[in-house]
Amino acid sequence: MLLQNILLSRLLLSGSAFTVRNGGRQSSRLIHAMMNAASSDEDSGNYKLAQDPSELFDIYPAPPTKAHFNSIIGPDWGDDFFPAPQPNGKVKKRSQVHKDGDWHRSMHLWIYQSDSANENVRVLLQRRSPYKDTHPNMLDVSCAGHVNAGDDILETTMREMEEELGGNGNIKGRYSLEDVKNSRMFTVTSAIEGETEKHGKYICREYQDVFILKWKADAPMESHDFAPMVKEEVSGFDIIGGHELILKLRQRDKELVPRSEQYIDALAKVFGC
Repeated sequence: MLLQNILLSRLLLSGSAFTVRNGGRQSSRLIHAMMNAASSDEDSGNYKLAQDPSELFDIYPAPPTKAHFNSIIGPDWGDDFFPAPQPNGKVKKRSQVHKDGDWHRSMHLWIYQSDSANENVRVLLQRRSPYKDTHPNMLDVSCAGHVNAGDDILETTMREMEEELGGNGNIKGRYSLEDVKNSRMFTVTSAIEGETEKHGKYICREYQDVFILKWKADAPMESHDFAPMVKEEVSGFDIIGGHELILKLRQRDKELVPRSEQYIDALAKVFGC
């Protein structure tokens, strides 16, 4: 009951921060997760706040061959994949998708700030919460999220940015939909298998739309500039130099969620590293 009261209070207090989308529908994914968690015991509720196992994903066809796994999509992939992959018409629950290894879609948003004095950039990383069903407790891209069935990739990116980074109001109104659209860099495939103590084995196969946004502020970007709406989803934030980030990714640093060589090369090119 205590958890239920806390969650309902948090939902009411944060209601004004939700962006109305899709004909007046609020951020139903976050609201549904919070209400779902409120009816569970405290430990189970934390996991349900970190992700909603019942949320629905569009299913996509697999890449043309296994050689196309963990690769950036290009024109040679054909119209079914470039410039954006097309769903096959099937829809499944998140829990089943990660169990069966179905291809689905997500977005990655990297936020950076120029550091001209050191000929470098400063990059925002988030630390995934211990309750996540994939890569718990690891450092990851600034903001990431799945694209729910029928949702638009740009609106999903705007929503995720507010939910994961804007809990303190510092994101609201800072970027427009056009800013996000212009920051889209590439789409990469990712096929990763793993296991967590709580959720067991998973097969995560994604088409990841990657966006890279420059931080809009004159003052140095700091980790305390950001806060999640739901702390069970993101544990905290860190700032890292671009050169150090690329090096750690290439070295397969155990604290960072792994990325493919093509993904890392593309990031290095954009960041000038």
